[in-house]
Amino acid sequence: MLKISINNNFTKIPSDTIGIDMGHSLSKFAYLEEKDLSLSCFSTQTNIESINYFINSKKDLFNVFNFTGGKSFKLYNEYLKDFDSYLLNEFEANVKGVEFLYTMEKKRKLSRSLVVTVGTGTSIVLKNDGVQHLGGSALGGGFFMGILKALFNFNDFDKTIELGKKGNRYNVDLKVSDIYNPEDKRVNSLFREFTAASLGKIDETFNFDTMKKEDFISSIISLIGENIGTIATIIATKYDIAEIVFCGGFLKKNKILKQILSLICKVNQKKAVFLKNSEYCAAIGALLL
Repeated sequence: MLKISINNNFTKIPSDTIGIDMGHSLSKFAYLEEKDLSLSCFSTQTNIESINYFINSKKDLFNVFNFTGGKSFKLYNEYLKDFDSYLLNEFEANVKGVEFLYTMEKKRKLSRSLVVTVGTGTSIVLKNDGVQHLGGSALGGGFFMGILKALFNFNDFDKTIELGKKGNRYNVDLKVSDIYNPEDKRVNSLFREFTAASLGKIDETFNFDTMKKEDFISSIISLIGENIGTIATIIATKYDIAEIVFCGGFLKKNKILKQILSLICKVNQKKAVFLKNSEYCAAIGALLL
């Protein structure tokens, strides 16, 4: 459980409400406990008993149960029988939570921005006067863990991310500089550092006996980041947006992903923003809506 100290003058948080975000991979909870914002997280897929126990333990503390996320419909219907239970739009709840955390960190309100949530998959939302879902990508934490489960039988997200930090993606990825001769003036030094082909060095000459899993993991994280970053910056340019807020569970402890997203934003003259505890945005938003 995580606790964040809240200034009472900062924003009004209802004390009789709990925000519940049930996604495909993770379920998050947000509620006010004395003067702290309490945040909790469980695996939706493997820890459903703990989720039920946790929510049941809060029945006497709260009158309102605000649900959001794709996996919340069943529990919402159960609680609707005996409590004020509401099923909220996931995009609206997420942006509301982003606004809360942004204002708390930056000491100013979030202006017109693109909100990119990288969870099991990736959603891209325009935050303006309202909330407009613009698209997304099937790439995210679900693809990441799926391919590593299939190839290496990895199940632990945190341990896998830590392994990736030790890897060198360019032992398996092909850079532009690997293709062009160093004396070839058609390609400048910046473009030479771009990825020509993810896993492009794994060809008929590649020695699989020497491949490190750390390098492979680093490559997959970078592949996801480069694609999401490119899609996000193209959409941001189309809508004339300078600031992109990245949030979601796949960013947690994921230094490689943040570096890739930051670099792509910088190259495309956009500002990348990463908020602390952003995996809880939708739960916080559900609490506040």
